[in-house]
Amino acid sequence: MHLSDSPARTMAIGKSLALSHPGGAHFYLEGDLGAGKTILAKGIASGYDVPPDRVVSPTFALVNRYSGGSRTVYHIDLYRIENQRELSELGLEEMEEEDAVIMVEWPEKLDELGGYRRPDAVRIRLDVLDEDTRELRITEPGETGAPH
Repeated sequence: MHLSDSPARTMAIGKSLALSHPGGAHFYLEGDLGAGKTILAKGIASGYDVPPDRVVSPTFALVNRYSGGSRTVYHIDLYRIENQRELSELGLEEMEEEDAVIMVEWPEKLDELGGYRRPDAVRIRLDVLDEDTRELRITEPGETGAPH
């Protein structure tokens, strides 16, 4: 478990995660609206040399692609996806074939819509403790149970 008392700290935790996964990694970002998933995504992307100011929430675009860093990074928001057809139209399989970094906000939608959850994904659960403080529970690939 990690505690963050600021967006800068949340970004630093994300960058550290990226640096510990230099290959084409998958990150599942879980948490309520406003928990800091996009801030964490900025940190993860920065670990792959994507400037944090380029990383914006893909809530309406559904998928943002960031290139020019050490790896191509996809940032996916499944919040507005409502059915299997919409999920399949995102092209997740094609993204995975690129050996890119894939960050998915609202990955629980994969379960709801019959999608595939990768067992090798890093799961990060963000919980709001108060206005400034977030608890981040991280489950690395191969670990069982809830994020810690």
